[in-house]
Amino acid sequence: MGTFLCRFGVRRMVPAGRACQHGGVQELPTSTADGALERRGTGELTPAEVASRRRNRRWLGLVLGPSIVIGGVALVAAFVASSGGPSVHPLSVPAGYQAVSDGYFAYAVPSSWSQSAAYTDDVGDLDTQGQSGWAAEHVGARATPPVPGETPPTSFGTFGESRLVPYRIGPATPTRVTDATVAYRYTLTRPGFQATAIDAWQANSGAEIWLLVDADASTTAAILASLRG
Repeated sequence: MGTFLCRFGVRRMVPAGRACQHGGVQELPTSTADGALERRGTGELTPAEVASRRRNRRWLGLVLGPSIVIGGVALVAAFVASSGGPSVHPLSVPAGYQAVSDGYFAYAVPSSWSQSAAYTDDVGDLDTQGQSGWAAEHVGARATPPVPGETPPTSFGTFGESRLVPYRIGPATPTRVTDATVAYRYTLTRPGFQATAIDAWQANSGAEIWLLVDADASTTAAILASLRG
Protein backbone atom coordinates (compact mmCIF):
# COMPACT_ATOMS: atom_id res chain seq x y z
CA MET A 1 0.00 0.00 0.00
CA GLY A 2 1.08 3.53 -0.55
CA THR A 3 0.99 6.47 1.79
CA PHE A 4 -0.38 9.96 1.20
CA LEU A 5 1.85 13.01 0.77
CA CYS A 6 0.60 16.56 1.18
CA ARG A 7 2.45 18.87 -1.31
CA PHE A 8 1.28 22.40 -2.00
CA GLY A 9 -2.10 21.43 -0.59
CA VAL A 10 -2.58 18.48 -3.02
CA ARG A 11 -2.88 14.94 -1.70
CA ARG A 12 -0.89 12.44 -3.75
CA MET A 13 -0.24 8.77 -3.43
CA VAL A 14 3.44 7.94 -2.90
CA PRO A 15 4.56 4.37 -3.40
CA ALA A 16 5.74 2.69 -0.26
CA GLY A 17 9.48 2.74 0.28
CA ARG A 18 10.11 5.98 -1.72
CA ALA A 19 11.53 9.05 -0.04
CA CYS A 20 9.25 11.95 0.58
CA GLN A 21 10.20 14.98 -1.66
CA HIS A 22 9.34 18.57 -0.86
CA GLY A 23 9.53 20.78 -3.96
CA GLY A 24 11.65 23.89 -3.74
CA VAL A 25 13.39 22.75 -0.58
CA GLN A 26 15.69 19.85 -1.39
CA GLU A 27 18.89 20.75 -3.31
CA LEU A 28 20.10 18.12 -5.73
CA PRO A 29 23.83 17.49 -5.99
CA THR A 30 25.73 18.82 -8.99
CA SER A 31 28.56 17.23 -10.87
CA THR A 32 32.07 18.66 -10.79
CA ALA A 33 34.68 18.43 -13.53
CA ASP A 34 36.20 15.22 -12.07
CA GLY A 35 32.84 13.48 -11.82
CA ALA A 36 32.49 13.90 -8.06
CA LEU A 37 29.31 15.24 -6.61
CA GLU A 38 29.17 18.48 -4.71
CA ARG A 39 26.35 20.16 -2.88
CA ARG A 40 25.59 23.85 -3.17
CA GLY A 41 23.27 26.25 -1.47
CA THR A 42 20.25 27.70 -3.22
CA GLY A 43 21.26 30.38 -5.77
CA GLU A 44 24.97 29.49 -5.88
CA LEU A 45 26.71 28.87 -9.21
CA THR A 46 29.49 26.43 -9.85
CA PRO A 47 32.79 27.79 -11.28
CA ALA A 48 31.91 26.20 -14.62
CA GLU A 49 28.55 28.00 -14.72
CA VAL A 50 30.16 31.32 -13.81
CA ALA A 51 32.70 30.96 -16.63
CA SER A 52 29.93 30.00 -19.07
CA ARG A 53 27.89 33.07 -18.17
CA ARG A 54 30.92 35.31 -18.64
CA ARG A 55 31.53 33.82 -22.09
CA ASN A 56 27.89 34.38 -23.01
CA ARG A 57 28.04 38.04 -21.90
CA ARG A 58 31.21 38.64 -23.94
CA TRP A 59 29.61 37.03 -26.99
CA LEU A 60 26.48 39.15 -26.67
CA GLY A 61 28.63 42.27 -26.36
CA LEU A 62 30.50 41.44 -29.56
CA VAL A 63 27.29 40.74 -31.45
CA LEU A 64 25.08 43.51 -30.11
CA GLY A 65 27.68 46.28 -29.77
CA PRO A 66 28.07 47.08 -33.50
CA SER A 67 24.34 46.59 -34.04
CA ILE A 68 23.53 49.15 -31.37
CA VAL A 69 25.91 51.70 -32.96
CA ILE A 70 24.54 51.10 -36.46
CA GLY A 71 20.99 51.17 -35.22
CA GLY A 72 21.64 54.43 -33.36
CA VAL A 73 23.10 56.02 -36.46
CA ALA A 74 20.12 54.89 -38.53
CA LEU A 75 17.73 56.42 -36.01
CA VAL A 76 19.63 59.70 -36.08
CA ALA A 77 19.52 59.68 -39.89
CA ALA A 78 15.76 59.25 -39.85
CA PHE A 79 15.43 61.96 -37.21
CA VAL A 80 17.60 64.37 -39.18
CA ALA A 81 15.58 63.76 -42.34
CA SER A 82 12.35 64.58 -40.52
CA SER A 83 11.13 68.05 -39.71
CA GLY A 84 11.13 67.42 -35.99
CA GLY A 85 14.81 68.00 -35.36
CA PRO A 86 16.27 70.78 -33.23
CA SER A 87 15.69 74.29 -34.54
CA VAL A 88 18.72 76.00 -36.08
CA HIS A 89 18.93 79.32 -37.91
CA PRO A 90 21.40 80.69 -40.46
CA LEU A 91 24.35 82.63 -39.17
CA SER A 92 22.93 85.62 -41.05
CA VAL A 93 20.05 86.37 -43.39
CA PRO A 94 20.98 89.32 -45.64
CA ALA A 95 18.34 91.64 -47.08
CA GLY A 96 16.58 89.94 -49.96
CA TYR A 97 17.32 86.46 -48.57
CA GLN A 98 15.30 83.87 -46.69
CA ALA A 99 16.26 81.13 -44.24
CA VAL A 100 16.34 77.43 -45.12
CA SER A 101 16.73 74.87 -42.31
CA ASP A 102 16.69 71.08 -42.18
CA GLY A 103 16.68 71.05 -38.38
CA TYR A 104 20.44 70.56 -37.98
CA PHE A 105 21.93 72.92 -40.56
CA ALA A 106 20.64 76.22 -41.91
CA TYR A 107 21.62 78.79 -44.52
CA ALA A 108 20.13 81.71 -46.41
CA VAL A 109 19.08 81.76 -50.07
CA PRO A 110 17.56 84.53 -52.23
CA SER A 111 13.95 85.31 -51.33
CA SER A 112 12.88 84.66 -54.93
CA TRP A 113 13.93 81.01 -54.70
CA SER A 114 11.45 78.31 -53.70
CA GLN A 115 11.60 74.64 -52.78
CA SER A 116 11.69 72.27 -55.76
CA ALA A 117 9.51 69.18 -55.46
CA ALA A 118 11.53 67.51 -58.24
CA TYR A 119 14.68 67.29 -56.12
CA THR A 120 13.26 67.28 -52.58
CA ASP A 121 12.30 64.03 -50.85
CA ASP A 122 11.83 62.51 -47.40
CA VAL A 123 15.21 60.77 -47.22
CA GLY A 124 17.43 63.78 -46.73
CA ASP A 125 17.39 65.71 -50.03
CA LEU A 126 16.27 69.35 -50.09
CA ASP A 127 16.49 71.67 -53.08
CA THR A 128 15.73 75.40 -53.24
CA GLN A 129 16.01 77.17 -56.57
CA GLY A 130 15.12 80.16 -58.72
CA GLN A 131 16.06 81.81 -62.00
CA SER A 132 19.43 82.89 -60.60
CA GLY A 133 20.53 79.44 -59.40
CA TRP A 134 19.89 76.79 -56.78
CA ALA A 135 21.15 75.25 -53.54
CA ALA A 136 20.62 71.54 -52.92
CA GLU A 137 21.55 69.47 -49.90
CA HIS A 138 21.66 65.92 -48.66
CA VAL A 139 21.58 65.49 -44.90
CA GLY A 140 22.18 62.26 -43.03
CA ALA A 141 24.08 60.90 -40.04
CA ARG A 142 27.34 59.12 -39.32
CA ALA A 143 29.27 58.04 -36.25
CA THR A 144 32.69 59.30 -37.37
CA PRO A 145 33.84 62.57 -38.99
CA PRO A 146 34.27 62.74 -42.76
CA VAL A 147 37.73 62.75 -44.28
CA PRO A 148 39.00 64.60 -47.36
CA GLY A 149 38.14 63.05 -50.69
CA GLU A 150 35.01 61.17 -49.70
CA THR A 151 32.42 60.47 -52.41
CA PRO A 152 29.41 62.83 -52.35
CA PRO A 153 25.91 61.35 -52.03
CA THR A 154 24.30 59.80 -55.10
CA SER A 155 21.85 62.68 -55.42
CA PHE A 156 24.74 64.98 -56.42
CA GLY A 157 24.63 63.27 -59.81
CA THR A 158 21.07 64.46 -60.44
CA PHE A 159 20.75 67.83 -58.67
CA GLY A 160 19.98 70.37 -61.39
CA GLU A 161 19.70 67.63 -64.02
CA SER A 162 16.84 65.67 -65.54
CA ARG A 163 18.89 62.46 -65.33
CA LEU A 164 22.08 61.15 -63.74
CA VAL A 165 25.02 63.05 -65.25
CA PRO A 166 28.68 62.24 -64.47
CA TYR A 167 30.74 64.96 -62.83
CA ARG A 168 34.21 65.54 -61.43
CA ILE A 169 34.92 66.77 -57.94
CA GLY A 170 38.13 68.58 -57.05
CA PRO A 171 40.35 68.14 -54.01
CA ALA A 172 39.08 68.89 -50.51
CA THR A 173 39.94 72.18 -48.84
CA PRO A 174 39.36 72.41 -45.07
CA THR A 175 36.91 75.20 -44.32
CA ARG A 176 35.03 76.58 -41.33
CA VAL A 177 31.30 76.19 -40.80
CA THR A 178 29.93 77.74 -37.61
CA ASP A 179 28.95 75.09 -35.04
CA ALA A 180 30.21 72.24 -37.23
CA THR A 181 33.09 70.08 -36.01
CA VAL A 182 34.61 69.29 -39.42
CA ALA A 183 33.99 70.83 -42.85
CA TYR A 184 35.52 70.60 -46.32
CA ARG A 185 34.95 72.60 -49.48
CA TYR A 186 34.98 71.13 -53.01
CA THR A 187 34.46 72.30 -56.58
CA LEU A 188 32.15 70.12 -58.66
CA THR A 189 32.33 70.40 -62.45
CA ARG A 190 30.55 69.12 -65.56
CA PRO A 191 30.92 70.40 -69.13
CA GLY A 192 29.53 73.94 -68.94
CA PHE A 193 28.78 73.61 -65.23
CA GLN A 194 30.63 74.44 -62.02
CA ALA A 195 29.27 74.45 -58.48
CA THR A 196 30.59 74.66 -54.93
CA ALA A 197 30.08 71.78 -52.48
CA ILE A 198 30.42 71.76 -48.70
CA ASP A 199 30.69 68.62 -46.55
CA ALA A 200 30.14 69.48 -42.87
CA TRP A 201 29.61 67.30 -39.79
CA GLN A 202 28.51 67.84 -36.18
CA ALA A 203 30.10 65.69 -33.49
CA ASN A 204 27.34 66.22 -30.93
CA SER A 205 24.48 65.00 -33.16
CA GLY A 206 26.32 62.99 -35.82
CA ALA A 207 24.48 64.96 -38.52
CA GLU A 208 26.27 65.54 -41.82
CA ILE A 209 25.33 67.88 -44.65
CA TRP A 210 26.50 67.88 -48.24
CA LEU A 211 25.48 71.26 -49.67
CA LEU A 212 25.81 72.00 -53.40
CA VAL A 213 25.40 75.59 -54.62
CA ASP A 214 25.09 76.63 -58.27
CA ALA A 215 24.86 80.41 -58.47
CA ASP A 216 26.92 83.46 -59.32
CA ALA A 217 29.96 84.18 -57.16
CA SER A 218 28.31 86.78 -54.91
CA THR A 219 25.21 84.66 -54.25
CA THR A 220 27.32 81.58 -53.58
CA ALA A 221 29.47 83.55 -51.13
CA ALA A 222 26.40 84.86 -49.29
CA ILE A 223 24.90 81.37 -48.96
CA LEU A 224 28.11 79.81 -47.69
CA ALA A 225 28.75 82.68 -45.28
CA SER A 226 25.32 82.09 -43.71
CA LEU A 227 25.76 78.32 -43.27
CA ARG A 228 25.52 77.15 -39.68
CA GLY A 229 25.53 73.66 -38.16
